[in-house]
Amino acid sequence: MTVRLLLLVIAAVSAASCTRDATNAVATTADRPPSSLSTTSAAAPAASPAGLADELCSRTGSAPSGQVANDDLDEASGLVASRTHPGVLWSHNDGPDGRIFALDSDGDNLGVHSLPGVGIVDAEDIAIVSGVNGDDLLLADVGDNGLERSSIQVVRFAEPDPTLSEPIDEVEVLTYVYPDRPHNAETLLVDEANDRIVIVTKEQTEGTAAPAGLGPTEPAIVFEGALESAAGATTELTMVGTIDMPALERRTAASPTHPAGLFGAAGVPTGGDVHSDGSLIALRTYETVWVWEREAERTVADALAGRPCEVATILERQGEAVAFDGDGLVTVGEGVNQPLNQIGR
Repeated sequence: MTVRLLLLVIAAVSAASCTRDATNAVATTADRPPSSLSTTSAAAPAASPAGLADELCSRTGSAPSGQVANDDLDEASGLVASRTHPGVLWSHNDGPDGRIFALDSDGDNLGVHSLPGVGIVDAEDIAIVSGVNGDDLLLADVGDNGLERSSIQVVRFAEPDPTLSEPIDEVEVLTYVYPDRPHNAETLLVDEANDRIVIVTKEQTEGTAAPAGLGPTEPAIVFEGALESAAGATTELTMVGTIDMPALERRTAASPTHPAGLFGAAGVPTGGDVHSDGSLIALRTYETVWVWEREAERTVADALAGRPCEVATILERQGEAVAFDGDGLVTVGEGVNQPLNQIGR
């Protein structure tokens, strides 16, 4: 979602490093209202043992590695690292633009690929998954600011050569519907081991004094659906849990607080990624990045019912994109020529 008023507010704030204290980062089940209790398993899992997530969150190194060179990538809303082409990142603009941008770790432009014939409504995230001949990219057309879409879609296509700016003609459009009502969402996660997609919604209280799109953070809803479907079929998503985003927002160690926090909206989920080996899950908000550890036998949705830790981040004007890259993470915010920020290093 592009919130112009939010950008005007944030433009007055200088980018600054944010330190994090992962201790007590999420509410215990006793702290949570009934509506925010996870339903992903019969018993809520214990806090993740000291391991990969805690090790990542303990690192405080964060610095820009470059700057997005392509002026056309001015609303970067999703980000994923190529597993086939080392050093290549894939991104896209928020909204109906429908182009896929390849850039290197310095932010230099490698190529731009269009999706002719695909009607994109509001692209919000991008992910990667194994395909028939190499990896496929998944473009999540799941945004719905007006809460009025009857269905959402994920566009799947073979990962192209990043240096060839050619249209992508062979695509598969996966259509999904929610079981209850329309939802706005900006996060797509892939549970590759179980052939599932996971969508984390962006829930906000509307009808308050806050400007449109800046309503206070509500618990995010976690939906799951099949990654494969018959041609032309529509798949109904299953609600599998919630994440208490307001509790995380209250416990963030972000300093300075993101200006969206003035309206209680800094804690909404705006993007996510799953590590290439499936062991870690990242979920970002406007002001921080949360990381969950995932044990091999657990689904991605189940892992999100656990206790996340917080990674030291760099404040961005409107941060919506995050990706695992090597042994750390990379983020980028919306706007022209924004920095690529390496975190957790």
